[in-house]
Order: sequence, then structure tokens, then C-alpha cells
Amino acid sequence: MSNRNRPLVIAVAAVAVVAVAGGGMLAAARGPESQTGAAAAPLSVPTTPPVTLPASKVVIDATKLPTGRTPQVSYLRGRTVQGGISSPVKVPGSVPVEAVARLWDTTMAMEVPNANSSSLVVLDEAGKVSQRLPGIDSLVTSADGNAAAFATGGRYTGHDGGTVHFRSTDGKDLTLDHARAREIEVLAVVDRSVYLSSRPEDSKTPNLYRWDVDASAVAEPLKVARPVAVSPDGTLAAGLPVFTDSGLCSVVTDLAKNRQQWRTCQYRLDNFSPRNAFVIGYAPNAGSPYGESTASALDAKTGRVLRTWLAESLRNAVPEDDDHVLFEWHNQAGPESRSAVVRCTVSTGQCELASPLSPEPLLLGS
Repeated sequence: MSNRNRPLVIAVAAVAVVAVAGGGMLAAARGPESQTGAAAAPLSVPTTPPVTLPASKVVIDATKLPTGRTPQVSYLRGRTVQGGISSPVKVPGSVPVEAVARLWDTTMAMEVPNANSSSLVVLDEAGKVSQRLPGIDSLVTSADGNAAAFATGGRYTGHDGGTVHFRSTDGKDLTLDHARAREIEVLAVVDRSVYLSSRPEDSKTPNLYRWDVDASAVAEPLKVARPVAVSPDGTLAAGLPVFTDSGLCSVVTDLAKNRQQWRTCQYRLDNFSPRNAFVIGYAPNAGSPYGESTASALDAKTGRVLRTWLAESLRNAVPEDDDHVLFEWHNQAGPESRSAVVRCTVSTGQCELASPLSPEPLLLGS
């Protein structure tokens, strides 16, 4: 949420505090008097005890954190993709990058030059551009780093239909023509299956589909309305069956049984950990371009809140493993901010710096 009005509120509060404090000091200097004119004892000033957060809530201040190991997933700092097992690779040019991923020694960057176009830039281990694919507007990789999926879904151009791609480490590119669909977005790739969100031409609600890449078409839709995430092992999915002007509710579904596991109207769910230990949750009204003030880890099986982190601006969260979350931490909710990758432990709440503070653009990959 924006803190646009905080300086004004703080200034007004400061004036009030100064006025009260000034009046108190003047009275103390003069000394309270009794009705007979004798000096009375000074009045005691009540003190406000400091606010103590419960152990489940942790405030992140990256400027005071110790330095830990570098991120174990890909991320973009400035124009350089780093992290994981590959060497740093610089994305040429100056076009804004909205997503990055790595497939062993291959680096992929999704560029969005304007509101009406996008493309995927593929670079080899030396940073040389080997391919440019126009129209790609979503990108994910598998948890083991052996496969990637991307699609031309019309998210920027607004066209109907699209093509879904599956690429493995052998360099082969299998495609699916998903013609009679709109708003196509790849959500996960598990082994040789791609999970994607799209809506039929005659429907307003997106559904979850699975494409087994050796088949020529998607399977029947799974019972997940408005899907937002699929777990890395393909067993759980999060969707938004209730999404209105009055609010939203998230549901976690067991895909094997096609049955709802649990439901919450207090969190908008996103991103499962590798073995489903937890799922990231944001406030229901999340969606500010300058980040959120809170993010939580919820038990993926039950929905119980395990840990909540608070900061001026958290713009993304990616589970690194089943006990650690990587955050894009920013020192302010605005465009001119300094940022860092911060690693936090779910079981203890403790955090550390995973990258140095810098004003350069920061983006966590899949």
C-alpha cells in the first residue's frame, strides 16, 4: 500500500507532540499551585509502553541485517541475471525486463517495451543473444531447473488464442496451439506437464488446464476458478473463486482429488514452497505497483499462519526452499527506492541480506 500520506500525518503528529511537551515544560517550570497559593508537587507524566509484536510477526529492516549467502534462485540486478548455478549474464539494451529464468546455462528474459508488446530474449552462457521470440508474456521454470514453459497469451496485445511452449535442457521446443482461449498464462511446469490459466471465448472466468506436452491438446479443465498458482510438484493449486468489488477469497485445491483443501478470505495466495510446506499470502487488497507492507507464510495443508513479515515495501516473495523465503525488499513504497534481496527463515523468523543494497532495478526469477 502507498505511504503517500505518511509525511503529512507524521508532521501533524509532531506539531501536536511539541505543543503538549512545551505546555508540560512550562507548567513544570512554573510549578502547580494549591488553592492557598503554596507550591504543589509536580504532576507525573504518564508513559506509553513500547509496542511489542507477537513472535509470529517480524519487521524487516535490511539496513540492519547481517549478510548471508547469495540467492539460490535466479534474479535480476540492474541488467544482469545472476543466482543459481550459472555465471552472471547481462541482458543487452535498456528495455524493461518483467521476468527472468534460467535453464541450466541458458538465460531467458521477458522484455516489455510498452503496454502493447513483449518478447522473450534467450541468451547463451556467454551472454550472446541466440533467439528472440515476439509476443511471449509469461514465463516459468520447473523446480529442478530442467524445463521451462512460456506462452504468447495476449496479456499485452489483447489478441485471442496463443501458443504455449515447453523447452527442456536438450534445447527442443514443443508447442501447443491454444487457439480458442483468451488471457493465457503459464503457471507451472512439472516434469513434462505444463499448467496454465486461460478462459474460453464464451466465459468470463479463467480455468486451470494441464497440457501433457506429448499430447496435442490440453486436458479437461481442472476445478480451479481464477487460478493464480500451482505447487512445484503439481499436487496443489490456489485460485480465487470469489473475486468481487466487495472482496475476495482464496481456495487451495488438491488436484489429484479435485477437492478443496481449505479456504481463506483474509489472504490472497501466491507461490508454494518446493515441497508444499507453505504458501505465500498477501493482504486481500494486494496489488500496489510499489509493493505491500506485509507478507505471510501459511501452512499449505491447513492454512495456519506460520509467520508474517512487515516492511515499508515488499514487492515479491519467492520460496527458496521449504524453510526460506526470498523477498524483494525496498526501503520505501515509491519509484526512487533502494532495494535488496532479503532471505527470511519461516521456522524462526530471522532474516539476512542475500544481496547488497542498491538503487538498481531488482527482480526475483522463477
